[in-house]
Amino acid sequence: MGKLSNRIAFITGAGTGLGRAIAIAFAKEGATVALNGRREEALREVQAEIGEKQAIILPADVTDQSAIHATRDKLLAATGGQLDIVVNNVGGVPTLNSISELTLDEWKQMINLNLTSQFIVANAFLPALRKNGNGKLISVTSALASSYMETYGAYSASKAGVEALMKTLAIEEEKNGIQVNIFDPIYFTSEGNPDTDIDPADIVAILIDLAATSSIEKSGEVVKPLKA
Repeated sequence: MGKLSNRIAFITGAGTGLGRAIAIAFAKEGATVALNGRREEALREVQAEIGEKQAIILPADVTDQSAIHATRDKLLAATGGQLDIVVNNVGGVPTLNSISELTLDEWKQMINLNLTSQFIVANAFLPALRKNGNGKLISVTSALASSYMETYGAYSASKAGVEALMKTLAIEEEKNGIQVNIFDPIYFTSEGNPDTDIDPADIVAILIDLAATSSIEKSGEVVKPLKA
């Protein structure tokens, strides 16, 4: 019996990279995983690897609040209202530009993808996590939330916003038994960063333990891989 047996986990960006690795790792520990992303074909490939009985496909754009509300309703209908874990993984770097050259549309795109999406998902699924009484919410950040490079100003701002949002949420939801954590994966191979030798599957073990714990004593903390 795995550490996450009988748990239901909703994972955004689950078709590739870190989200895929988290979904597979959670499923190996017994969780039923709801796979979210925009590319249904990629989600189906992950479902095929995990097994149809243990993986639900829920394609949707996390920057679209109406779509995420519909996704939530589909998931809860399929699980009889059960939801134990939410992993807010979606993020990226759609554009790189100096602040002096950055357009307002580029700024909005970055904030929507990395920060607004996290608000939309958390806001939509909080009632179900409260009902659980021991809900877990994990949001992915970046080392660039607190370190800075030329042309990454908008990205750093978006990820710093994620950390502030989730640390506040941890305070607000403590009374409801929800543990909120922020995961900084540091560095790993992804579609946007292919030139590394760090498999995301090798850095997600800590998330299994966070999702499995019955306490909330680490709520609000930024956690990093046990192995990187």
